[in-house]
Order: sequence, then C-alpha cells, then structure tokens
Amino acid sequence: MYQVVFYIWLLINSLLFIHVLHELVLVYKALKYKNPKSPDLKRDLPKVTVQLPLYNEKYVVKRLLNAIRRLNYPKDKIEIQILDDSTDDTSEIIKVFLKELKESDFNFQHIQRKERSGFKAGALDYGLKLSSGDYIAIFDADFIPDSEFLLKTIAHFDEDNIGLVQTRWQHINEDYSLLTRAQAVMLNTHFSIEQRGRIQANAFINFNGTAGVWRKETIIDAGGWKADTLTEDLDLSFRAQVKGWRFKYLFDVESPAELPVTFEAYKTQQFRWSKGAAECFKKNITLLWKSDASFAAKTIGTFHLLNSSIYLLVVGLMLLSPFVFYIRHNNLIDASETYLLLIGESIVYLLFFIFFVGHLLASKNKTKAILLFIPSLLTYFSMTMGVSIYMVLGILEGYRGKQTAFIRTPKFGNKEILKRVSKGYDFKKEKGIKLLEFIALMYGFFWLLLGCYQLNLLTAVYGAMLVFGFSLAVFFKQHTFKKTNQDKVKLAIQ
Repeated sequence: MYQVVFYIWLLINSLLFIHVLHELVLVYKALKYKNPKSPDLKRDLPKVTVQLPLYNEKYVVKRLLNAIRRLNYPKDKIEIQILDDSTDDTSEIIKVFLKELKESDFNFQHIQRKERSGFKAGALDYGLKLSSGDYIAIFDADFIPDSEFLLKTIAHFDEDNIGLVQTRWQHINEDYSLLTRAQAVMLNTHFSIEQRGRIQANAFINFNGTAGVWRKETIIDAGGWKADTLTEDLDLSFRAQVKGWRFKYLFDVESPAELPVTFEAYKTQQFRWSKGAAECFKKNITLLWKSDASFAAKTIGTFHLLNSSIYLLVVGLMLLSPFVFYIRHNNLIDASETYLLLIGESIVYLLFFIFFVGHLLASKNKTKAILLFIPSLLTYFSMTMGVSIYMVLGILEGYRGKQTAFIRTPKFGNKEILKRVSKGYDFKKEKGIKLLEFIALMYGFFWLLLGCYQLNLLTAVYGAMLVFGFSLAVFFKQHTFKKTNQDKVKLAIQ
C-alpha cells in the first residue's frame, strides 16, 4: 500500500514538474523582456470610449469616477460609458456625481439596461453597440487609472494589427493584511513572469478584464463579447489572437487597484477565474491548434488555458504529501526509491524561485519585498490549499459545461468602510463544500499532531499549512450584500 501511494504521489509531482518547467521558460523569456518604447503619435489623437462596467459598487464608484474625470485627453475625443447594472444604491451615487459635473468635464453617459443579461460581457457588448470611439478602454470599479493612462497606451496602436494594449496592475492595499500580501505575490508573478514571458515568446497573452485598451475593430472581428464563459476577457483574447491580431503588454504602465480583503471574496474571485479558464480551454483549444500560430506559441497557449487545472493536482498533493513524508520518515519505502523524492523537493525550490523573481520585479520597495516574501508565499500556499476543493468543483463544472452566474468580487475602498459594513452581511453556507473543507481541516490536524509527536518536521509543517488554509475556508464567513441604511450611502458618496 505504501508503494502505491508513493507512486501516485510521484505521478502527480511529475505532471506538476512539467508545468513548473513551462513556468521556468517564461522566467527566462521574462528576464529578456524590455518595455516597448512609446511611439510618437504621427496622427491626431483618436476618439476613445471608456467603459466602466458596474454592478453594486457603492463603496468605490465615486473614487473611480473622480479618477476618470482627471484623465488627460481632449474633451471632444472621449466619451465615458457608465455601464450600470446595479440593484443597490450605486445608481443613486452615480446620479449625484453627474449632477455635480462641470462644463469642463468629459461626456459621461449613464447607461442602464432593462435586464442584466450576460453579466459583465453583456454590459460591455451593450455599450460597444452604442459607442462612437475607435478604441475602447475598460476599467473595473476598484481601479484608479493614472491621469496619463490614455496618452501612455493609445500611442502603442502604431501598427494596424495591434488589437489590445494591456497594462500592469498595481495594488493600493497590498499592506492591508497578510492575505493581501499573499495575493500580491501571486498577481505580481502573473504580471512580471507570465505576461512578460508570453509576450517575449511571441505567444498569446490575455486581456486581464480591466486596465487595457482595445481596438474596437478587433473586438468586432473576433466575434464580440460572449457570456458563455465566466472569463469573457480570456475568451475574447484567444479568439482575437487566433484571428491574427497582435497584443502589446506595458509592464511599466501601472494601473492601481484594490485586492480582495476577505478570504471569501478571494475565494469567489478565484472560483470565477478557475472555472472560466476551464470553460475557455474547452471552447478555444481546437481554435488555438488550428491557428497559424507557431508550435511554441500553441504549446505555451495550451499551458495558459490549463493554468487553473493545476488545482486538480494540488488536491492530490494535499491529500498524499503528508502521508509520503510520514512513510519516508519511518523508512517504509525502499532506500533505492528515496531519491525519487527529489522531484517533489525540487518543485518546491523552483516555485520559490519563480515567485521570488516575479514578486521582486514588480515591487518598488525591494528590501521590504524580500523581508516579507517567505511569510507571504507560505500564506499563499496555504490559501491555495484552502480554496482547492472549491476550485476543483468549479473546474469540473467548467469542463462539463455547467453554467453558473457571474458573482462579483466585493470591494470596500478603505478599512473604515470594511469595518462598518462587516455586520451588514449575511452568512451563506454551502453545506456540501463546507463539510468537505471541514474534513480536510481535521485531516490537517491529524498530520500536524502526528508530525509533532514523531518530530517529523515536514509532516508537521504540511499539516499546519492545511490547518491554516482550511480554517480560512471553514470559519471565515461568505458575505453577501444586505440593503444598506442611509449613513452607509452617505459614507460612499463622500
């Protein structure tokens, strides 16, 4: 039995090792990346439509609108579409903002659909049909674009086949908690390693759903926004690049935004991204391999679409790793087989290296990034364990084609708002998932206690990470908005 468990664990690690090797290729490419120089505009500034898809964003909408108000761009060359699908007080906040506009402000259009079909993709498509701009800039509610954003990005549409210019996310609340620092490590690695590496390798990159500018013609040519996946941004990105459109990525142009500050908000976001990626794999993998892209680009693109499916391996490792550490500590496998454990150990070291390089490249304060890296990364690994069961459910649903609603990630704007609204949320139990997560929590406790009893450090540490991750999943509430009272609305307007 011990050997069967060991070799299943080894197979899972071998598959994960292939994924890590792919990430190392991206590290190599990313380190060769150079920020593209901003071309000189040899023509008049084009007309731009700025789309702001909103759904119940009362705590951050005023901040977003004020940031858009400060954009440096000719007034007659820009229109602002507030795509408001809200069912709460957000719409009233927008109306108050519009009443306060001055003559010098841009053309703001408050667009409300009669029915919220297609969620975010539906809102973007609805706005696109009403837009007059040749280029479409998109910002989610928690973003605070720099005043020079449009001037920094529009210049890069210097060739007719450039379909998208994507910028890098920056995190305004990274220091809020260990949870936000852990998310920053993950996202910094995506923007520093994966996006840079893919663009350097002439492979497909993805629009990150916000803080980017599309050529309107590209969206139309690729078939428009579709709501048949939860990651409409990834889906449109692949359909456009399969058509031959080129994308640009500007690492040096930062777009500040807010990280989820509660574990359940993070969990909801990751579920949407993971399930959506599985849906996009099913929908686009054949298109990718039938395209004219190079073999290398197709291979990297396949790994890209399979990224979220890593959770299938994570659950296997989560269940088997402490058992393997136990049988190793107690010499229950042949001595000739112990060297195979180096595969699992090397994965850990390589992941530390990849995340370290990615986080360091994106961090302004290098010293602080280095000092906080280990606790932040260990927290991220624990969080990954804690959401893994829920993610696997989403991934399997994605591959099976089961449709679910697009659930927004709540944003709060600042600590004071978070404190005030925390009691105005309901606790919604997902009984089946919560039970499995509680069992996983007890499983972690078992290995933590056994590891401590036997002085088996690896088993104890792994058990502790399981306990921490699933404690977050089990004991932190899942929040949903309640109807707010008047003082909370006033707070959001201020």
